[in-house]
Amino acid sequence: MKALWALLALLLFAGSAQAQDGDTQQRTAFRAALEVARRGELPAEAPLLRHYALTPYLSAARLLTLLPQTRDASLDAETQRFLDAQGDWPVAGELRRAWLLQLAARQAWPQFLAQYPADSKDSLLQCWRWQARIALASEEPARRALAPELLAFWREAPQLPPPCNPVFDWLAQQQVIGDADREARARKALDAGNADFAAGLIAALPPERAAPLRQWLSLLDDPRTALAALAADTKARIEAPALIAGFTKLARRDADVAAQLLPAFAPPRISVSEQAELTRSLGLALAWNRDARALDYFQKLSSASALADTRTAEWRIRAALWNQSWTLAAQWLAELPVTMAQEPRWRYWRARVEAQLGHSEAARSAYENLAQDNGYYALLAAHQLDRPYRPRWRQLAEDLDAQNRLLRSAALTRARELFYVGEISWANAEWRSATQNLNEAERIQAARLASRWGWHWQTVLTLNQLDASDALDLLYPRAFTQEIALAAQDAQLPSDWVYGVMRQESLFLPQAVSSADALGLLQLKLDTARDVARKIGLPRPQREELFQPQLNLRLGSAYLQQINARYDGQFVPTICAYNAGPNAVARWLPPQPMAADIWIENVPYNETRGYVQRILWHIAVHSWQLSGQTREIDSLLQPVRKP
Repeated sequence: MKALWALLALLLFAGSAQAQDGDTQQRTAFRAALEVARRGELPAEAPLLRHYALTPYLSAARLLTLLPQTRDASLDAETQRFLDAQGDWPVAGELRRAWLLQLAARQAWPQFLAQYPADSKDSLLQCWRWQARIALASEEPARRALAPELLAFWREAPQLPPPCNPVFDWLAQQQVIGDADREARARKALDAGNADFAAGLIAALPPERAAPLRQWLSLLDDPRTALAALAADTKARIEAPALIAGFTKLARRDADVAAQLLPAFAPPRISVSEQAELTRSLGLALAWNRDARALDYFQKLSSASALADTRTAEWRIRAALWNQSWTLAAQWLAELPVTMAQEPRWRYWRARVEAQLGHSEAARSAYENLAQDNGYYALLAAHQLDRPYRPRWRQLAEDLDAQNRLLRSAALTRARELFYVGEISWANAEWRSATQNLNEAERIQAARLASRWGWHWQTVLTLNQLDASDALDLLYPRAFTQEIALAAQDAQLPSDWVYGVMRQESLFLPQAVSSADALGLLQLKLDTARDVARKIGLPRPQREELFQPQLNLRLGSAYLQQINARYDGQFVPTICAYNAGPNAVARWLPPQPMAADIWIENVPYNETRGYVQRILWHIAVHSWQLSGQTREIDSLLQPVRKP
């Protein structure tokens, strides 16, 4: 049943494009054979697939299934034949890794080292490589010769997977790790927040070396108690990195307690620069909580100290905007480094603050300049000028000869076919391989090909790497138009809301899967989709069904409408909650209605702030494409308030 749903979703998505660029029957036959191969079985020979570009993937898929299950050499020859024949294919790297892990499990060390890629950055494979080298160094002098090289690796390695434990145990037995090494490594681990790893190292240190590091551990584990004890004991020795780490953690957890303890840590007990670090961390924590006290702490910082950290430079301006401290905002905007000051974000806020201070001509001139650009802040500038916004747009030249040359690339052909059969991870790897050495003109034609195939994900990603942010016809395709219209109508939402969210969530890829296992065009978690389906009277969906565009859009639109109802129809909190969740947005809502642009700028999650800004831009572009005019955004940028 799982395979059937996947096949149905694939055919619904790719049918029309497939008819233009290949043999649908061939792809269907490959998909069926791939299901067999992934069961570890040999697919029956199919004449349709004899000369098909993807047929070798059947062998790779079968081996990838069997290698983790096999503990003997029965697959070695078959795996080696694939790597010899298709070693330059991206899937070869995946297969080689699976084989290496099997060889390591068998302790087939000579073969492991023969297959190990010299440039590997894979920490798991690195650990197994060290085991192999130690095992094969049969003579004691040869083993001891490995110790200095392994010691250098140990000094720099992050917290590593379990196969490195016996390697480091062996290194310890060689008695080359001194107390100074352990202390330095523990400090590195503590600085990275790896408290558990650091604790094991600290336990092996003599008491006098361990004491300051144990203090650091206590500051990370229970910063409130540890800092209170240090505040009470004015003669206690404090290590600055430990103090800063603990205080920063406490400030984020409980800014009020951090504020009470801050006066205990001042010169001469700590340096002026260290005190500035504590002040900065408290100011940031208060700003993220939209607490007006943030301004007091930011004002305690010298300009040099505030500008030394980009977050502080940004958040002191945001805090001033939230609290309508326009003079402070103007001062801090004027102090920005030139490169930051030229960013659209700060150009907009300079104009906005000028307007609030009564400098209307300066504000209008700045808005006029910014409104010539593309993007969220250009859209806001036109909104402040109370005039329609027109995005900057150009059509990229189409070169059919160049496209035909590209289509002669075996890697690009495989990428296309893998996309059509729904193997997106493999397709993306083949695309990267096929396009990595193309020049800019060739990449544009490759992006055009991907657009023609309906692979808008790669079109957008490819153009984003070039100076092509104004190629709006390719960056904003009219995809899934009918499905969006039906879903929006059922949910009683504007269709451009659904389009904007889809553009941001999945880049039009029905098979999109996030690291959190959000699925499909509107990136729904399975539990959420099932809850929405129950509420609107639809059958309980299975995971594979969420890759069907029509169902995913209907459930996602219904979920968006449910959130929107929670916020009395407010667009901005709705979109933020779709990304960050309603609980987070509830913490961010202002006590009194607030201008939407200021509220958005103060969203403490970088991802969510950028998310709502980009969706507003997506909606504007989409409406301009459909009607020649951008949507009136007054209704979207209503003051944000508690429902």
